[in-house]
Amino acid sequence: MLRSFKLKMALLSVVTSGLILAAFAFFFLSVIRQAGMERIDRELQAIGNDQVRGPRPHSHWASFDDSLASIYGEEKRSRFLVKVNDRDHRSIYVSPHWPAEIGATDLGIPETEGPSEEPDFEPPRFERTSTGEPPPPPPLHLKAARFLTMVADGHTWRFVVMGNEHNTLILGMDLADFHMEFRRFPNTFAVAVPVALLLLTAGGWLLAGQAIRPVKVLTQVAGGITARGLDQRVRTAGADHEFQALIDVINGMLDRLEKSFQQATRFSADAAHELKTPLTILQGELQRALLNAPAESREQRTYADLLEEVQRLKVIVWKLLLLAQADSGQMRLSLERVNLSAEIDGLCEDAQQLAAGLRLKKDIAPGVFVMADWDFLRQAFQNLASNAIKYNRDNGTVEFRFGKQDQRAVFTISNSTNPEARIDPERLFERFYRGDKSRSRQKVDGAGLGLSLAREIARAHQGDLVLHELREDFISFVLTLPAAG
Repeated sequence: MLRSFKLKMALLSVVTSGLILAAFAFFFLSVIRQAGMERIDRELQAIGNDQVRGPRPHSHWASFDDSLASIYGEEKRSRFLVKVNDRDHRSIYVSPHWPAEIGATDLGIPETEGPSEEPDFEPPRFERTSTGEPPPPPPLHLKAARFLTMVADGHTWRFVVMGNEHNTLILGMDLADFHMEFRRFPNTFAVAVPVALLLLTAGGWLLAGQAIRPVKVLTQVAGGITARGLDQRVRTAGADHEFQALIDVINGMLDRLEKSFQQATRFSADAAHELKTPLTILQGELQRALLNAPAESREQRTYADLLEEVQRLKVIVWKLLLLAQADSGQMRLSLERVNLSAEIDGLCEDAQQLAAGLRLKKDIAPGVFVMADWDFLRQAFQNLASNAIKYNRDNGTVEFRFGKQDQRAVFTISNSTNPEARIDPERLFERFYRGDKSRSRQKVDGAGLGLSLAREIARAHQGDLVLHELREDFISFVLTLPAAG
């Protein structure tokens, strides 16, 4: 699963999206926090500006502190801090709940010990103008506002330091409400981001599936290519541009493979066909020479050995011709209803005559019919029985079992084997492979075509032949065919 390209693409999209979401969340929270602090700074500066535009009497600042409670609510009284110094940096007013941890040096302002000795401010008296209104007071020089954040008594405070030529005003606001409001955004992100990642995971999985869909098409086509289906090609209509070159390469490869296979099949078929006539002539000449040779003579034995080899060659040629026909899909079957139970029972009787020194067991279910070309099918069963007898050990066993399972005729043939024989299960059905390397051809006759031919005949009948079990001293094959109703 970890080597899945689709999973890698989905995980990559999730990781990339997660990083983007995390970066966006960090940026968004930073902007929100900065905007919130700027709003508080504007609010503090707006409140403070109204107080420092002109000179104020000392008693004004206590009233100002109380007015904040009346504006924001009595429960919010402790939310604000007020401190006022005169021009000599002496304290004029300090909120009763001012934290002792916050001193003048922390605020970056000078301060002189003791209360203010400056006389209280009295509004000047001006003569009225011709309009009857008093003239405006002279403008005061305002100090630039400074903002800073401090922590005291477990609270975080935002201060503005501002003033005029007479007074310095330090106005602070508790940020507890701001933090409570700001905390909603991370909590919202903590819920929204996992949900978004789940949705992105699902979307990434679907997009990855769509992205590798052409690969699945190529896999299906490649999986359906057999010796009888080399004419299949990958459709180019509607293919994505990125996969067009790959499709062209695969289709070109299939063209070359089909041509090469057709040439090899034609060569096998033509060679087998051309060899039949000279082998038949050679067989006839050897039979005539064998009849004319003196009895028990050396010439007669030589002709008999040569005739046996020619007959073996004719069998090999015939099998090669059948395999070439099977490869090209030209094995023509004359199907008829066959009582396979009776035929296999007869095959067991024939095998009994050949299996001298072997124990033969059979379990044949009666009345199982198939639609088959018995001439071909007989060859498959004879090949299996012949191998079971030839590739056996002394005093070994051969077992035939036949029955019907789920509308399939199932034939199982098992036999003991030579423990010293080395059998490669991956190569058992290869042509010309002879698994029992411990025996010479003089003891075990054959060309290594029997199993391959038997499987091709079974497949031509819509069945199959497979290796069922292989142990050190035992081997078993199963041949299945569609049962006739």
